[in-house]
Amino acid sequence: MRVLYVVGSCLTKNTSANMSHNCYVQGLLENNCEVDIIMADDSWGQNDQGLPRWNEANYHVYKSVSKAEKLRRFFTSSVFSSVPVAQNGNNEEKTDTVDKLTLKQRMRSVLKSAFYTCFRTDPVYPLDREWLKNAAKYHDLKKYDIVISNSSPAASHKLVLKLTERGNIQFDRWIQIWEDPWYFDLYGGHTEAIREEEHNLLLSASEVYYVSPLTLEYQKQYYSDCAEKMHFVPLPAMEYEKENSHETNESVSFGYFGDYYSKTRNLRPFYEAMIESDGQGYIYGDTDLQLKENDNLKIRGRVTLDELAKVQERTDVLVHLCNLHGGQIPGKIYHYSLTNKPILFILDGTPEEKKIIYEYFKQFDRYCFCNNDKEEILNAIFEMKKSCKEQHWSKVDAFKPKEVVSAIL
Repeated sequence: MRVLYVVGSCLTKNTSANMSHNCYVQGLLENNCEVDIIMADDSWGQNDQGLPRWNEANYHVYKSVSKAEKLRRFFTSSVFSSVPVAQNGNNEEKTDTVDKLTLKQRMRSVLKSAFYTCFRTDPVYPLDREWLKNAAKYHDLKKYDIVISNSSPAASHKLVLKLTERGNIQFDRWIQIWEDPWYFDLYGGHTEAIREEEHNLLLSASEVYYVSPLTLEYQKQYYSDCAEKMHFVPLPAMEYEKENSHETNESVSFGYFGDYYSKTRNLRPFYEAMIESDGQGYIYGDTDLQLKENDNLKIRGRVTLDELAKVQERTDVLVHLCNLHGGQIPGKIYHYSLTNKPILFILDGTPEEKKIIYEYFKQFDRYCFCNNDKEEILNAIFEMKKSCKEQHWSKVDAFKPKEVVSAIL
């Protein structure tokens, strides 16, 4: 089977989305597909050597950042950066710094307005315009059995639509995989133009897949004329090659690894429960919260996959936290499910959302569930400290790349 896989990101960048994107490629190869990949280049940041480069696949990499965008970002980071207020007891010095800051803020406002007038961005694809322009030059005369476009970003789907309209590719089926919805995304703040664009993309697909049963139901309601082509499939997970073994000491460590911005997830109950339990733990991920660590609880920002693997290896219990609302499922739970470590599954959302998520995941007999309440989490921590090293936890085969992609194919 000949497959074109399209993603508007660079597959060697360390993001949770790219972990899953690479798993789709792995699943396609494991199902004996001939795979072409269209993706973005690595214009920003560093490659993560923990992410794979598949020798069996054919990569077609296109430039994603224009010179104007590089200039804009450089200008933003240098001219628009704020001057910190002095943190000392000298009131005269502090006032002088505040005056300078106020002047610079005024300059920023004027310059920013002028600059963005000169360098207007696409209101729907502001970060993807250059990649869409370059990748739209892709051309293949041989017919594909399946084209799979994978968001995020949503520009992945837009590119396939462009290539189709120009006659640059031919295929039997176009499958769109939306790991998150677009207009009704958890983060919100999108325009009606994005809602119309999402609808247009959905209408163009042969089939549409979501990785949360709740997201599927919501999207069917929002875009009812596309409901019949919408389906649910679990996220394919990156499998850990070696079995994880617990150390034979008395302490049991808990680890939360993932971003936890307050707008999307409420990590405070878990944090407070860990502090009160005086247990050993790790919290790694980007956030807008100011959480203080202690001798037992280590708190860090985002790290590379290699660094993260070392910390996870010495962690006894992996912690999964649901989003505040909306039904989107953080992808970590699928990856955690392919370890043999116990998993503390903290439910959040509306009562109906929690019920649906619980009903889906409880079938695997794999998780310790509790609500996102400090006392419930504290009780779960004490219970898991007693039992986690005595119980065997099996991997969930249904989340393996080969199985997930086989279901889609």
